[in-house]
Amino acid sequence: MPKFPIVVIGASSGGIDALREVLGGLSESVPAAVAAVIHIGPYSAAHLPDSFRRWSVLPVDYARDGEAFRPGAVYLAPPDRHLLVHGERILLSHGPRENFTRPAVDPLFRTAAEVFGPLTIGVVLSGNLSDGTAGLWDIKRRGGITVVQDPREAEYPGMPQSAAQHVPVDHCVSVKEIGPLVSKLAVELTLAAPRPLRSIGDENMSYSATKPVALICPECGGGMKEHRIGTFIQYQCHIGHVFGRNDVAAAQLDSLERSFGTSLRLLKERIELCRQAADTERKACQDRQAEDWDRAAEEAESRVGLLTDLLQAGWKRPESK
Repeated sequence: MPKFPIVVIGASSGGIDALREVLGGLSESVPAAVAAVIHIGPYSAAHLPDSFRRWSVLPVDYARDGEAFRPGAVYLAPPDRHLLVHGERILLSHGPRENFTRPAVDPLFRTAAEVFGPLTIGVVLSGNLSDGTAGLWDIKRRGGITVVQDPREAEYPGMPQSAAQHVPVDHCVSVKEIGPLVSKLAVELTLAAPRPLRSIGDENMSYSATKPVALICPECGGGMKEHRIGTFIQYQCHIGHVFGRNDVAAAQLDSLERSFGTSLRLLKERIELCRQAADTERKACQDRQAEDWDRAAEEAESRVGLLTDLLQAGWKRPESK
């Protein structure tokens, strides 16, 4: 069992400012290691840690594979790598994306809960959809402490809102309060008597059996199975891609919009082809054939109108990544 707590933080859209606020509020003497995931692209600039160092009294850097966690340091997940807890060391993984992202929040939370158990403090900040919900649930199930940014003040409330909906959250506070709160909680955990790793017996904190569903993986096209984690539903394919229900719904809308865009392009190409063919037939005095081509062009134009209206109307997207 580790001898110090770990604070794990997850954020996405709107999360850079939120994470700066949290790091700026941490005590210089916080007796915990701090590991953070923020959704960033695979080619993000290497200067991201610099933007946090200006706010943090603790040293901040990208995590390095095999490095030992130590209290009083902040470890950021580097681009295109999951940040995992392996024993008391860092493991960087290029494993399957979860919730359409690598790094993802859930793998960090899940592995921290497995190793640190009741010495884990999980924090979910601003972001879309539901990454972090399943991981925070694991932290709670292992006896850790759960904290979410108040969704009412989050720039993007989806992630903290989803976490608060599906996990018995211990603290739902403003982002300005999180740093001092986490510092206080870390001190209390350090001074408290050691507690063994455990799982809560509450039926709401249990896993259900998985079952196949008639959905394909948005990442690889493989079949998926449904996992019920307390009240939260996830889907996982055989490759290991994992999604919340809102992530799958968002992916379906993206696929529909791409399909409609492709259909619109093909219809416009068809209109041009039919008009050119009609002109050619008229010049050859083939009026009947020209009329057939005109009708085909008019039919394509009417369908363009229908598709344009659908695309302009947009889709209602799930608010709770």
